[in-house]
Amino acid sequence: MKFYLSLLIIAVILPFAMVFSQDSLFNQLNTVVVTANKIKERRSESPIAISIIHPEAIDRIKPSRIEFLLNTVSGVYMPSIGNEQHMMAIRQPISLKGLYLYLEDGMPIRTSGLFSNNALIEINTSSIKKIEIIKGPASALYGAEAIGGVINVLSQTAQANKFIDISNQVNSIGLFKSDLNIGIPTTNGGFVINANYATQNKGPVDYSDFNKKGLSIRHDFEAGKWKGYQTIQYIDYFAQMTGSVDSIHFASHNFNSLQTFTFRKINALRFRQNLNYQWSENTTTIFNFMYRDNEMDQNPTYAIASTNNPTKFKGQTNSNAFNAYVIDIQHMVTFNPISSKLIIGATADITQQNFKAHYIDIVKDTTAGKYTRYNYPALDSLVSNYQTKINNQAIYLNFISKIGRNFNTNLAIRYDHFEYRFGNLLNSGTPSSNNNFSSVIPKIGVTYNKNNFGLYANYSEGFVPPQITEIYNAVRVPYLLPQTFNNLEIGGWVNYHKWYSEISIYQLLGNNEIISARQPDGVNLNQNSGSTKHIGVEYQLKYRATNNIELNWSATNAKHTYISTIIKGVNVSGNEMSAAPHFWSNLSSNIKLNKRLAASFEWQHQSCYFMDETNTTQYPGFDILNVRFNYIKGRSTFWFHLLNVTNSYYSTMATKNFSVKGNAAYSYYIGEPRSIAIGWKWSLSRPI
Repeated sequence: MKFYLSLLIIAVILPFAMVFSQDSLFNQLNTVVVTANKIKERRSESPIAISIIHPEAIDRIKPSRIEFLLNTVSGVYMPSIGNEQHMMAIRQPISLKGLYLYLEDGMPIRTSGLFSNNALIEINTSSIKKIEIIKGPASALYGAEAIGGVINVLSQTAQANKFIDISNQVNSIGLFKSDLNIGIPTTNGGFVINANYATQNKGPVDYSDFNKKGLSIRHDFEAGKWKGYQTIQYIDYFAQMTGSVDSIHFASHNFNSLQTFTFRKINALRFRQNLNYQWSENTTTIFNFMYRDNEMDQNPTYAIASTNNPTKFKGQTNSNAFNAYVIDIQHMVTFNPISSKLIIGATADITQQNFKAHYIDIVKDTTAGKYTRYNYPALDSLVSNYQTKINNQAIYLNFISKIGRNFNTNLAIRYDHFEYRFGNLLNSGTPSSNNNFSSVIPKIGVTYNKNNFGLYANYSEGFVPPQITEIYNAVRVPYLLPQTFNNLEIGGWVNYHKWYSEISIYQLLGNNEIISARQPDGVNLNQNSGSTKHIGVEYQLKYRATNNIELNWSATNAKHTYISTIIKGVNVSGNEMSAAPHFWSNLSSNIKLNKRLAASFEWQHQSCYFMDETNTTQYPGFDILNVRFNYIKGRSTFWFHLLNVTNSYYSTMATKNFSVKGNAAYSYYIGEPRSIAIGWKWSLSRPI
């Protein structure tokens, strides 16, 4: 009851505050966004909850990881689980689930059906220009997995001037990061080269070293009615996998790891060709081709399991690789007499996936409390060896029209068809089979804008076909339906003098969610079982007190509930979902002390939440304070950042397996302790 009362109070009070709200400096309502409709459109005409992380914010925060940026956005929490590995929570509890779509310049960085919760590792952080975040389903334009939200990372484009930026930063807990950005203009466009190297050694948690190398090359061009760009992205990543700690280790602040050999390795290559042809002033065709080559090798901590012998354990090494060819074409026609635009698009994604896994025998030194070595069984250790061809074709239509002076409507519908052709290369296990999934997804929205005030409302749907690992990981293929979600939301914004504010209120209903269930014959199979309800309010308030002082508060109140769900034989209907905080807040202030020196203060707060589905154990939440100082002199920028000032001891995500007894049922991912980061950036920009 208290939660619903909080929603009501916020919904009533905040719009009145908005009448006196938004910072004209940011000019949010006239900001051009790309993610809203796959075309450039003003924020005020987008009937969705969309947030933008601008280059100025990226330059001020100088993040070593993407979550330092995303966690400033209302309704977004990206918990770090070490070494750029991450989970996500946007209109959903914190989880590894494939309910988010990660884009780079408007194109998915991975194939649907092969979701990775660590997908943002495959982004070169040095190439980021800005980030756009849609909150809520966007499947009508982007397809599967666009449920909780869509994160679109926009890369740096060619500039009219030559530029060279070199930056290096280190922190007191073992991180070193270096970035190189080069811009070379040409007569009809230009090149941008972004290189990144990051490494961590002897961090606060035992066995947590990593290194990452990223290289991005982009070529922009324009010739007559043609314009476009080519990009090449390459990521080489290796990390030791320490995993989480149990309740005893967490309570005693013991960061010693059980692991000595677990790892994750990623090699990701993407090539993109974009072409834009302007037929006339009112007609444009955009063509995109993408090639993805991706391989992830692992000896994962989550695969380690006990046996009857306390010194003998079992595990797995695996390799998951795919090659994908993607074509996306959209044609836009503007009808000036009726102030409307029609976008017709089609997408085809053909992906070949290969997965191979081996059993390993693991030896544990019970005195040292560590897994010390592993070997492959004398007999054939091959446990999985299969190939899957994923064919995904889609067509979509988006109609945008102005009604009168103040109203805009936005209608979209998309048809998606998936075909999985699974071939088991072993004589045992899941039989080879073909599976097909289809969905028709609508979205309708309307906006109202007058002067600096706006409102919007939308209804949208989303779907997620079963992931490859959900449907082909047992001795037989389960019958699974796509998960579906229905979203209804309203929101508004105001821009008035020194104030800016916005609010979104939503209800998201999930159906046919996939869980693992034990069958009558004793086999564990995934099945569609259960529905969920997600309600919340997201809000942001900005205030510029003077030309040198600005305040920003972003927050969300939410409640995530099981409606009709049985997990491991236990009826949890009516319970709150696990790892689902009611409240998440980011309060920051940015102060220009003089022309050269700027300071920012950031307070992050997360409320308590239930760690298990039976709602018997709670995690208390945490508070984090960060202080940043940036100093500019000539072409150099120096920074001194003090993160987690109070040295708060916390977990970025904490869960409990209610069907397991003892301290091993608990899982805590350790948050970083207090650290100092110092850095230097040198910039050279020269007019042509």
